[in-house]
Amino acid sequence: MSRLLAKLDNVDVRWFYGALLLCIVLASFIRVPVKLEPSSEARGFFDQVERLDGSKPVLIHSDWDQGTIGELRAQFRGVVRHLFRKNIQFVIVSGIQTGRQFYEPEVESLAREFGKEYGKDWVSFGFKVPDPKGIAIEALARDFPAQVKEDDRGQPVSAYGWLAKTRVAEDWALVVNIAYGPYLEYLTYFHAAARVPVVAGMASIWSTNLYPYFTAGTLKGMLVGARGGGEYEQQLGVSEFGTRFLLGQSAGHIILLVAIVLGNIGAIAVKAKRKRVDT
Repeated sequence: MSRLLAKLDNVDVRWFYGALLLCIVLASFIRVPVKLEPSSEARGFFDQVERLDGSKPVLIHSDWDQGTIGELRAQFRGVVRHLFRKNIQFVIVSGIQTGRQFYEPEVESLAREFGKEYGKDWVSFGFKVPDPKGIAIEALARDFPAQVKEDDRGQPVSAYGWLAKTRVAEDWALVVNIAYGPYLEYLTYFHAAARVPVVAGMASIWSTNLYPYFTAGTLKGMLVGARGGGEYEQQLGVSEFGTRFLLGQSAGHIILLVAIVLGNIGAIAVKAKRKRVDT
């Protein structure tokens, strides 16, 4: 028995990588019921959207692309789904040049699902928050039409009646900032100056920078990494990319834990075998 256990110390690591890959692939196709208790920060985010009454539009800043799609795509889809479900009109801007090519297909697919129309229910202004971000965000808060000028289809803000009275920070119902690292300037120019609630979605590694703002109540809600996307889906009662990602991630964690346990058992068995040989 000890000889068999000792072999665990030299298991080819490719077996574990293969098992890890298999878990991730299977999670993309197998539908397994997942029950996830949302965190307080995810509930705070959801509740802010749930409270909207439609009297003012929502401003979404979407800065995710191929580098952060794994963590932020589900967050973005969840928010847009929630807004469409509640019939809340919204505007999207981005601070990266590749932003539009990633967020637009997601919005359009959800718009078809809910029967929503561009210009009536949502408008995309694309890359209108260049560097330095602080100055651009201040300009959005001070005079939105002057900063964005026209949308992706060449239409000015005035072309959309529901945006006719949207000019300064106070004219927005909520600011949603989804990015690898959300911009604190939204807290300065929208929340602190105009009392507009701000929520944020971010990569997991960035969350420690923002928890103090959430704890203090300045940031009203947070979606943290892939977990945040899955938590939002749970609150919406849907199971999409975020939930499947969490399933694969959890399975991968289990594989890693099993590998650690087996490796330690093998190391202990080898050590015990050597002691017997020495005696």
